[in-house]
Amino acid sequence: MKIFNTISSMILIAVLSTGSAVAQRNPSLTENAALRYWSAFSEVQDSSITDQQAKELNAILDGTAPYDDSKYKGLLEKNKWALEIMARATSLPNCEWGLDYGLGPNLPVNYARKALVLGRLNVLYSFHLLKTGDKDGAVRSLAAGLRFSRDVGNGGSLFATLIAKDLLVSHLRAITGAIHLEQLSANQRSRLQVAVMRVGEGLDWSTAAKRDLEALRGDYTANPQTSAALNRIVSSYGAALKDESRLTSLNQAIEAAPQELANVIPNAKRVLEQKQELNNTLLQTRALLQ
Repeated sequence: MKIFNTISSMILIAVLSTGSAVAQRNPSLTENAALRYWSAFSEVQDSSITDQQAKELNAILDGTAPYDDSKYKGLLEKNKWALEIMARATSLPNCEWGLDYGLGPNLPVNYARKALVLGRLNVLYSFHLLKTGDKDGAVRSLAAGLRFSRDVGNGGSLFATLIAKDLLVSHLRAITGAIHLEQLSANQRSRLQVAVMRVGEGLDWSTAAKRDLEALRGDYTANPQTSAALNRIVSSYGAALKDESRLTSLNQAIEAAPQELANVIPNAKRVLEQKQELNNTLLQTRALLQ
């Protein structure tokens, strides 16, 4: 559960539709955004990047370095179709990744890695559109990116939730930059305001953490002492993520647990830091759009 390994070394850039009869039999399939996101993932065209290129990309997404369209426009044009599929999918009401939680710690998370690639491409694409003067297109891209980012964390693990947070913050920073540097119309600002408000309170960190912790149970079913310790940790962990003052109680429960269990518990303080960063960025962006 090393969910906080540096993401920057990842590969940067590494629809399903049915007839009306099928739609009537199973409307949930045709309205599931996750299926179309997978189609978008399959359309991504790209190559791996060096550590230096990853560092430059992170600086752009963090807002600490300017976007250079000459470096990325070719890549973005190649991936325009993948981004269009993603944007269209965000209009669907549901997103269900079909995760098999019975797999425990072996639960696949590759979709989240692919989502990170596509989501970061989308941020760059919004910059590209602003550079070319297509403000309406950039606003559409950013609004879709917020919805996609939130969907990435839907029903997933802490790893997926962390990636969703990373994408949300990157899109929110891009929105802040667009507001400061571009003369957006009242309609464009309103569309962004609605999109940001729809993010709601952010991500469900507590539920994601509980899924990860519950996945550990299979390893300790034959050990009553460790199982009891895990029960206490699961309860305390959720409480701490909702109320930071409960962090001390959680740390005590972890310290009292057998070492083999304590070693695999995600660092709650760092999870709270990630949660707070997203909350702060949301508040700042909403204030700017008022």
